[in-house]
This record gives sequence, structure tokens and C-alpha cells, in this order.
Amino acid sequence: MGYDTRDREQILAAPHFAAYREEPTMAQVGLRELRTLDRFFVFAEARGVAAPVVADFLAFVDAHRSTRRLDDLRTAFDRLLPGGAPVRETVREAIRAKRPRGRSCDRRSRDVLRDDPLMAPYRDLPAFRDVPLEDLRVLARFLSFAAARGITAPEQADYLAFSADIGSSRRLRSLKCALDRLLPGDPAVHVVLAAAIAAKTSARPARDEGKARAAAARRVGVAELPETWRNLLRDMRLGALPIHVAAPSASVVDSMEDVLREYAKVQMIADAPVEITVDGVRRLEASRAAHAAQREAPRYRDQGNRPATRHTAVMRLRQFGAALGLDAAVVADLRAHENVLRRQLGTVVPLKFAKLDNLPGLKATWETAARLLDESRRATRRQTALRLLNEAAVVALWTLLPLRLRDGRLRWGRDVRFEGDRYRVDIETAKEEEPLRGALHSVLRPFLDALVLRGLNPAWLDEMRRRSMQEESPLFQHVNGRMLSRGYPSTVWRTHFGTGAHISRSRVHTELGQLGPEGVETALALGAQRDPRTTNHYHGEAVAAAQRRKGQDMVDALLDEVFVL
Repeated sequence: MGYDTRDREQILAAPHFAAYREEPTMAQVGLRELRTLDRFFVFAEARGVAAPVVADFLAFVDAHRSTRRLDDLRTAFDRLLPGGAPVRETVREAIRAKRPRGRSCDRRSRDVLRDDPLMAPYRDLPAFRDVPLEDLRVLARFLSFAAARGITAPEQADYLAFSADIGSSRRLRSLKCALDRLLPGDPAVHVVLAAAIAAKTSARPARDEGKARAAAARRVGVAELPETWRNLLRDMRLGALPIHVAAPSASVVDSMEDVLREYAKVQMIADAPVEITVDGVRRLEASRAAHAAQREAPRYRDQGNRPATRHTAVMRLRQFGAALGLDAAVVADLRAHENVLRRQLGTVVPLKFAKLDNLPGLKATWETAARLLDESRRATRRQTALRLLNEAAVVALWTLLPLRLRDGRLRWGRDVRFEGDRYRVDIETAKEEEPLRGALHSVLRPFLDALVLRGLNPAWLDEMRRRSMQEESPLFQHVNGRMLSRGYPSTVWRTHFGTGAHISRSRVHTELGQLGPEGVETALALGAQRDPRTTNHYHGEAVAAAQRRKGQDMVDALLDEVFVL
């Protein structure tokens, strides 16, 4: 079976999820576990299995050596079904049968473990009954290990010695699961034991290691561009241009290169010279229009052929042609066509502004961030708590500080510092390396404090903040401490608001633009914009909005006069 690329909604639409679809705990089932559960339901339906036994689970994973799929089913059943459901114990028996333990396997029951003298500090804790039995057995084993060696405050080396006889970190992760339930917020668990797990865990190779990215179907490779084009692109990246010529930003050069590669492909297909000409631009636009017409999915309709995209492509070709020393008449023709396309921009609503109209207001957005933060504090599973915390902080931070995704991989101490009683940001943005520095608003402090603590007791805030700054830890981390992907902020915004995090910059301009020129300047500074055309555009929008408000006020005054008379 190939890799399942369906999202949650598509998987849950299957009839066999009808009984579970509306369960509140369904949201706690991860996507990987959900996919495995879907495969098992299909497997069980094909075999007519209504109440699975151990043999059914073993048959389900017969082609696999590991117990990973059974582990996924165990996790899914634990979150969906009540504690007494027989299938929860059945899948555990299947896991034990798939990977038999040694003769020293601990078979003690929960009641027997409760009576163990070493369990005295834990047996009366409210969460004792909630700890999975396998994890509780590992805890009992560790307590015996520590007592035999006189260990009272375990260090990383002690945890590693406890798991020295096995190659994986599974035993330490099971121990951490138990202590997470019994001692939530204990630094010994979330710092020392987590470090031991990281040291024990083998480094995983990158997913795309050894797999070359598929060649672009509608672009040539960079090596296929004319040599003069390649040399000019290289000089632009290095800034090796005449002193009177401003070097374009890296993002502009990337955009030029993409357009040139597509342009060259179109000319080669037409068996025309790879040169920037008016006829060549016509071929490029015709090719884009034909390709867009073939798209059937509504969300991709007109992709690559919208007015803004056409305008950008011609602008990049004109800019590159001028730098290349193209004939002045050709450059003038391209500029004239570019101006025509720019006027067409006003005939359609740009996609980002259409999405902006559907975006909740600032108050509703902030309420979403506050709700997610509150839910993270009440979540019982650490993985869920950290997910909600990351989402809350992303929504809050991008609402007040609209960063680009390339600038969003922030680290403590390097990009965000704590001075006095305020957090400060110091970022050199990807937008022409414009710096973004200053104190962050105090309303962000609860979110940033929570990111520092990562579920620990607030009493450890100063220590964890010092440690994070010293180690330059990522602001947004997975439960294992690794930095989340660059696209994570957009994933969060798309989940909660239906569009990527880039929309936050448009909203900042919209909201602050209502305050007039000063608001526009503030928005441009937040977005690290310095292009005078961008400034003029948003100043114009602010003036137009002010005139509309003034006109509406005049109409309101006239209506008031009429009704008074």
C-alpha cells in the first residue's frame, strides 16, 4: 500500500468512523494513529471481524517486523475508548506476542505494584490510576534500579545506565510517560530525562536522503540557461554590480531565476531562440493561459495566470533585460506591457484580500490565542499540551509581529531575549536583510513565558529562561525538542483561520492604515518594507479609506439634519 496522503477530514468521512466521528477525544488521535486505525478497520471489514482477538491483530501486522502499527492502534484505542474496553488489553497482548519479552518480563498487576514499598511516594497521587500499566511497571523497575545504587537525584548518566542493555530509547520514553502523569511540571523529567532520551535516540536520516527532487516539468534547469544569464544571476546574488546599480534582494533574484527558467522552457518547446523578446513574452503568456485552462480543481483554477502573476513575470523579465543591457526599445515595450498589466490588477480582488475579508477580527483572533493557551494548561497529555501551546503562541505572535516564514524559525537568546522585565526581539529579516528590533508588547509575555516553561511548574521560570537563552533553544519545539518546520506557522493559521500566516501582514496594513500616514509607516516597519512604491501604495490606500470615512460622516450628518427637520 502506498503512503496515505489524505487529511483528517477525508479519513473520517469513511463509514466505519461513523460511531467515533463526533467523539470529543477524536481530536486527540494523531494523524498517523488515525491512518493506522483506518487501515485496521478496512482489514477487519474484509475479514468479517467484529470483536478482534490477538490473532487478528497479529495477522494485521504479519508483513511487518516491528510493533509500530500495533503501538499506533493501542494509542488510538486508549484515547477513543473507555478504560474497561476489552480491545485495549487485547491489542496489548498482541504487542507482547509480536515482540516477546525476556523471562524477566514484569507481569505484576496494578494492585501488586501499589503495594511495593518503593511506590509509597506515588501510590496516593490522583494520577496513579491513570498511568498505563506497562509504564507503571517500568517505573517500578527504575525505582528498584535506583534504590540498589543509592540514587536519590537521577542524572542523565543514571537514566542511560538504566537502559544500557537495550539499543532503543523505548524504556526511557515509557518511564517519562509515567512520570509525566505522576509529576507534571517536574524539571527532572522534562529536562534531565528528556536529555537522556535524546542521547539514547539514534539520529534519523533526512526523509529525502538519497532521493533527488523531481525535475520541474515547466522549467529548464539552471545549467540550461544561456551563460550570460547565469553569470548575471550570479553577480546579482553576490552584489557584484556597477556602483550606481542597486543589487536586488535574494528573494527578487530567486523570482527572476524561476521566471527565466520557465521562459526558456517555453522558447525551447517553440524552437525559438532563448532571448528576451516581445514575441517570447507572448509565447510565455499563451503557455500559462493554456496550462491554467487545463486545471480542473477549483482551488487551482487560473493558478499561474492571474493578473498579479502575469504582471510579476513581465516585471522580472523587464528588470533582468535592463540589467542585461537589452535593446532600449525592447525594454520600453516590456515596460509598456507591464504598465497595462498593472492597470488590470485593479479589475480583480487579489486572493489574499479575498481571504482577508473572511479572516476573524483582531479581537476574535486574540481570543483564539488565549483559548488555545488555556487549553494547553488543562491538557492531560504533554504532547497535546505542547501542541496547543505552540499554536497559541504562533497565533499571538503573528498577530502582533507579522513575520515572514523565513524569519519565523526563532531561537531564544539569538532572536528573542529577556531584558529587565520585557522580552525583546532582534531579527535580521529576509526582506532585504532589514533589521527588526525592539521590545515586544507585554500582552505576549504569558505566551512567551509558557514557551520557556514547556509545561514545567512556573517556579522554574527563571532557571528555564536562563537555560533556554544560553542554549539558544528554538521557540517552537516538538515534544522531543526539535525545532518545528519553517511552514509550521502557516499550518497553524490555516487550521484555525483557513489561510496561511502571510495574511497577518495584510491585516496589519489594513488595521494600522486606518490610523493614517503614521499607521502606514508603523505597518511598513513591522513588515520590514522599504520599497517606496509599497509605501506610496499603502499611503494611497490610507488616504482613500480616510476619504471614504469622511464622506460617510458627511452623509450621516445630512441624514441627521433631515430627520431633525
